[in-house]
Amino acid sequence: MQKPADIAEFLKARGLRVSLQKLEIAKHVLGEHRHFTAEEIFKEINTDFPRVSRATVFNVLNLFVEHGLLKTVQARSDVLLYDSNTEDHDHVVVAATGKIFDVQLPEKEKQAFLKTLWIKNPHLPKKAAAQVVVHV
Repeated sequence: MQKPADIAEFLKARGLRVSLQKLEIAKHVLGEHRHFTAEEIFKEINTDFPRVSRATVFNVLNLFVEHGLLKTVQARSDVLLYDSNTEDHDHVVVAATGKIFDVQLPEKEKQAFLKTLWIKNPHLPKKAAAQVVVHV
């Protein structure tokens, strides 16, 4: 889905008005599953499309979240991440590198895993939300 016409149709089908800025941002964030910050996308886009402002990038990413094209993830305490994988899944964060991986944990295994994790790490919050963030 790298052709502008395909991206435009994809956005229109989801009720979004199409602009050059949205097309450029969509090209960077919707083509593959990845985790990213708004600042990373701003820097990527700005090298080829310097007329897109930082505020526009933030606003469009949040608009994509509202329309279900992206999810937000609080996998690192320092920054909000966006996730192009909108299916239900969990995350593992490698503490040494900050690298984030998608994982699928069945609910029963997730609860057992979290219980073990909390026993070993009592400082972690005791919430079993839809996403599990595990720092390895």
